[in-house]
This record gives sequence, structure tokens and C-alpha cells, in this order.
Amino acid sequence: MEHFLADSETVADAQQNQESETMKVTTLDEKSIRDIGHAFGYYDYEEETGMAAAFSGKDATANYICAYVRGVLRGGFLHTTSERGEGYIAYKLPKEKMGLKTMWPIACGMLHNSTLKRLLQFGIAIKRGGASLQDRMDKERKPYIFVGLLCVREEYQRQGYMRKVLDIAFAEGDRLGVPVILETDAKNKCDKYVHLGMELTGTHELGAFGKLYDLIRYPKPSNENGTV
Repeated sequence: MEHFLADSETVADAQQNQESETMKVTTLDEKSIRDIGHAFGYYDYEEETGMAAAFSGKDATANYICAYVRGVLRGGFLHTTSERGEGYIAYKLPKEKMGLKTMWPIACGMLHNSTLKRLLQFGIAIKRGGASLQDRMDKERKPYIFVGLLCVREEYQRQGYMRKVLDIAFAEGDRLGVPVILETDAKNKCDKYVHLGMELTGTHELGAFGKLYDLIRYPKPSNENGTV
């Protein structure tokens, strides 16, 4: 489950990543992790169901997201916009794998905050909802960058930082000449990402578990991103 996205409030220590001109997060305090989890768990879905249906309530959803953050932090997949940590993004590059040290906390977070029955029902709903964009691209062996988490600290929201966060992945996509893809669980999130340059490629009906939205952003032609 790498496909649920929201804004959040966080603080982090970070290390400069020279290639992408962003900052890889190397440490994150527990309060900051909890802030991210709370933003996801208590996200206002309005009339939609959202990911909370897969877990045992809002607190459980928040706890799962905390586990997800710990996993991507350990795996080296988490990046931020600057030393101030206005926004954060977790993504993996083509052929990059999320190993055991990343997946173990995530798997434990799922099992500790849901029930096996509920998770099985959720898995069945996803399968019945049809192949995701990620599944289709994997089947066709097409390279891509997959975004698993996006967040903007509460004090920096509505100041353009979501665009800056997404631009971190977009720049990598342009550099490598591959698309950036993500999945989200709310129409208002989907609309935001479309406004910021992504395209909606599909919607999956998950019954009691709501909907998932597939989005993609294609790389700019080489003459637009400074390569030849």
C-alpha cells in the first residue's frame, strides 16, 4: 500500500542530494512522524470513504502512516524541499526496490492497525477494481518513478509548496526521461494533482473502500529540460 497521499505538518533534519537539487531526509523526530500520520488519518474526505476504511478507524490509519514514514525513511526514499522541511515526498526510481528494512515496518503497521479479514477484503476490492496504472506499466516493462507519499507542513500550506514538492519528482522524471505516477484515494486530491500538471488515467471503484485514482505526468521533451 504505497498509494495514499495528503498534506501534513512535519519537521526534519536533512542531507543535500546534489544530483536532484533536493534534500534527502536522513532523520525525522517522532513528533514529526506523528504529525504526518495525523494529517493522513484525519484528512477531510468530505463525502468519500478514503483509506480509513481499510483500517480500524482514524487513529489506526494515522498509526499505519507513521509506520509507512518510518519505512521509507529507513530505506532512503524520503526527500524534502529544504532545511526548513516545508514539504516532503517519498518516491522510488525505475528498478529501485523497497527492501526488507523498508517493507518490514510498513507490513507491521498494516497488521497492527487492521484485521486480517479487513485487509483480505481490501485486497479483493483492489483486485476487482481492475489493474492499476502501476500494474499495467510493470506488465509492459515500462520504466517510471512511483510516488508513495506527499505532504506539506500545515504552516506552509496554500503557499505553493505542493507544486515544489511534486517538482522534485518531476525533475527526476525529466532527467531520466520517464513518467512520474501516483495513486490517490480522494477526488479533491486528484483534482489538485491534475492542476499541478498530472493527468488522470483511470478510476477504480473499490466498493465499501471508496475509490482509487491513477495519475501520470510525462517527462518533458529533451529540448525543454536542458538535454540534447
